[in-house]
Amino acid sequence: MKVATRITAATAVVVALASASYATFDLRARGTERRAGIEREARAVASTLRVGIETQPAAFRAPTEAQLRDLGRAAGGWHVAVIPAARAVETPGPDLTDSQLRRLRTMLVVPQRTFADVEGDQYYLAIPIRAIGQTTDEPQVIGMLEVSRSADVIATTTDDLVRAIALVALIVAITTVLVAALAIRLVSRPKLLSGIDDVAKGDLSHVILSEHDDEIGALAARFNEMTYSLRESRGETERHNEAKLALEQRLGQTEKLATIGQLAAEIAHEVGTPLNVIAGRARSIQKKSRDPEAVEKNAEIVAEQTARITRIIQRLLDFTRRKVGATERANINLNELSTTTLELLAGQFANARVKTRLERADQLPEVAGDKDRLQQVLINLLLNAVQAMPEGGALVIETSVVHRTRPGLEANAEQRFVTFAVTDTGVGIPAEIKDKIFDPFYTTKEGSGGTGLGLAVCSGIVKEHDGWIDVEDATAGGTVFRVFLPL
Repeated sequence: MKVATRITAATAVVVALASASYATFDLRARGTERRAGIEREARAVASTLRVGIETQPAAFRAPTEAQLRDLGRAAGGWHVAVIPAARAVETPGPDLTDSQLRRLRTMLVVPQRTFADVEGDQYYLAIPIRAIGQTTDEPQVIGMLEVSRSADVIATTTDDLVRAIALVALIVAITTVLVAALAIRLVSRPKLLSGIDDVAKGDLSHVILSEHDDEIGALAARFNEMTYSLRESRGETERHNEAKLALEQRLGQTEKLATIGQLAAEIAHEVGTPLNVIAGRARSIQKKSRDPEAVEKNAEIVAEQTARITRIIQRLLDFTRRKVGATERANINLNELSTTTLELLAGQFANARVKTRLERADQLPEVAGDKDRLQQVLINLLLNAVQAMPEGGALVIETSVVHRTRPGLEANAEQRFVTFAVTDTGVGIPAEIKDKIFDPFYTTKEGSGGTGLGLAVCSGIVKEHDGWIDVEDATAGGTVFRVFLPL
């Protein structure tokens, strides 16, 4: 619900309650006023009738029924009853109610006492009739005069209720319309909600014009200041991210160059073998230039060895090539990546007397990522495994699909991840340094060419691919580096 709507609704409720309270008090006041009016009229009628009765020349006696009807007609519709004092000793009957008898007896005791009230559906006023010519200070009550009529004249009528309800409805309607118009103009007009929605969508160029010098105007000004600060912060963050990306790329390239240095001698040796074969076959072609069959066979061998050299150099160039800017992601099959990486490092494994085995999962799903950077991770892990086995050993690359939760999110549902694990039979990693091996520039190869960047760069590349690396001890000794990548 909008703020303007809430303000309008709250105002309407408050005004309705206030108007209803006023109408209730007004109805009560009208009822009190009508009761006071009918009491004045009753006292005037009763006083007039009492004067006529008290001034009768004959001794007091109760009027007959006919006389009472005449008095009622003369009193303008009031019902008149005259009860002599002598009847105070009687019991209630058809023409003398218990209430009338009780009032008469009270007046005999308290001569100044009068009664005015509603009894049943009748309003009545009872006053004493006094004797004339008494010499005592206290008048003698010789009877009671009672006038009465229907109490409907003092009750709240349907017309009164209708007028009160109509008045309340009119006040609420007028107030609601006025407050709604003001709220829409003062609250909704500055378009704060649309501005906030634009900011939530990433558009920080929205500016709200301040139309009033009040709290809403101040809020619009603060909103504009906030969007300006957010624009500045976004620009600063983008600059920092670009600088961080450039630094990570330089660190990655530095580690790649260090790895290339380690590979250089092995690549030279690997290229030297087919070059020797090519040189020998070239001399054979020269000697047997007149033998077409021998020339064709030797030329075929030369072509094969040349293609081998080309493949070796191309793999090294692909790994060495430096990419600038954001990398393009593609679907990668880790089985194929593992095979080509093992072929690239075949000479390194042979010289280090390391036997390799690739255990590939069937129908392995592809992952999205940068092929060259993931290959850099695999090469670093393989070279570290070779260095951990100075006397030779066995190295296994295993690919698989696992179901598990992410570290730190064990309460969440399990997900599917593609993994490749590099297992060696080397010296292993001491438990006290396992939590440090991914720190930049931390190395245990001081003096042997270690930069301390290899595993740090690997961890950064895997995190860029929304994955992580686990390190554990191998069952038969050595270490297992297991890389998890989401499908």
